[in-house]
Amino acid sequence: MSRTALVVSAHLDDAVLSRGGTIAALGAQGARVVVVTVFAGCAGDPMPAYAERYHGWWRKACPAIGDSAADGMRLRREEDQRACAVLGAEPVHLDFLEALYRRGPGGTPRCAVGDDLFSPPGPDDLALVKTVAAELGGWISRLAPDEVHAPAAVGGHLDHVLTARACAAALRDTADGPRARWYEDLPYALEQPAHRQSTVEPLTADDWRRKIEAAAAYRSQHPMLWDDDWPELLLAHARAAGGDGPAERHWDAVPPPDGDH
Repeated sequence: MSRTALVVSAHLDDAVLSRGGTIAALGAQGARVVVVTVFAGCAGDPMPAYAERYHGWWRKACPAIGDSAADGMRLRREEDQRACAVLGAEPVHLDFLEALYRRGPGGTPRCAVGDDLFSPPGPDDLALVKTVAAELGGWISRLAPDEVHAPAAVGGHLDHVLTARACAAALRDTADGPRARWYEDLPYALEQPAHRQSTVEPLTADDWRRKIEAAAAYRSQHPMLWDDDWPELLLAHARAAGGDGPAERHWDAVPPPDGDH
């Protein structure tokens, strides 16, 4: 029987940036790999002002992007499909809105400034965790994966924190559930101190090449995340983990949260 891995991603690039080498390795070993992105909903109009700033960054690399939140997310879904194709993975896009587009009951944007993206979860966020956990639990039941790769929320981004909590809840509710691997979140882990007690997974040169090729598919995100030296930054981080060659890190138990999260 073939092995199945479920990789859960908060946004439409997180799994590939953080776990792309491992996804490539699993595929090369004959495993079925399904990448489920939680906050991939094509809605959120009219856009909050802070979301408009993000779309401005995205247009630097993709001038043809439309003016709506839905246009931006459709473009990002297409990028994710191309990236997953490079890795031989199956993309699944859920319809939850990412924090940039979410609003409270009174219409107030969840994120009005950059610090809001790294703020502690509020009551609406915690209610969302329950809904996301139920959806992820359904995918775990349908796929019956041998392993689930979930974000550890390194860096404390709100959507990563919510995704990690939802994954933990879904796995708790799954009897005799799959093994969990909590991966470090990139690019946020680039700015964090070295992590202790993590498991290091060496990657082959081909695993790494495919990860970088897949990451290059997210053109809209590059102006916002980093300069043109991003492959070198990722490689330096991966070599710091792996020593002689590149590697990716994970924890077998969910690590302590960053900050107050």
